[in-house]
Amino acid sequence: MIELIFAIALTGSIDATTDDLAKAIPTDLSTLEVAKFRKKVTYGEQHERKAERLAKDANCQLPVVSNWVFAKIHAAILVSAEGEIVKIVPVNSGCPELEQYTVNHLARYASKIAPIPSDNKPKWYRTTMNYRWPE
Repeated sequence: MIELIFAIALTGSIDATTDDLAKAIPTDLSTLEVAKFRKKVTYGEQHERKAERLAKDANCQLPVVSNWVFAKIHAAILVSAEGEIVKIVPVNSGCPELEQYTVNHLARYASKIAPIPSDNKPKWYRTTMNYRWPE
């Protein structure tokens, strides 16, 4: 079972169905469909440098392979029927700073380009942000 930590609500008004789903945070991301964003989520070199600084400042212990540091931050995202992210719940990675950075990044750059659920009902998806930098 995957441990999920803090959640951030992104919208002020949520209909009852979405509100019920928001309270029922999934505990197993493997059961969720992978989010296929309608556009590429903005992510540039400056974002990777920021992630690196945050992880180093927090002394996060992350995997190193061939002199590269790798971090994968998995998250569950609740998407409204209209394709807007309503809630983001990162998986505990051992680096809360990168988890929060991922939440903030998705909230800023992906909140209005999430998949539109085919049944026109709010839905949970899973997504991952990958970070890497030289050791």
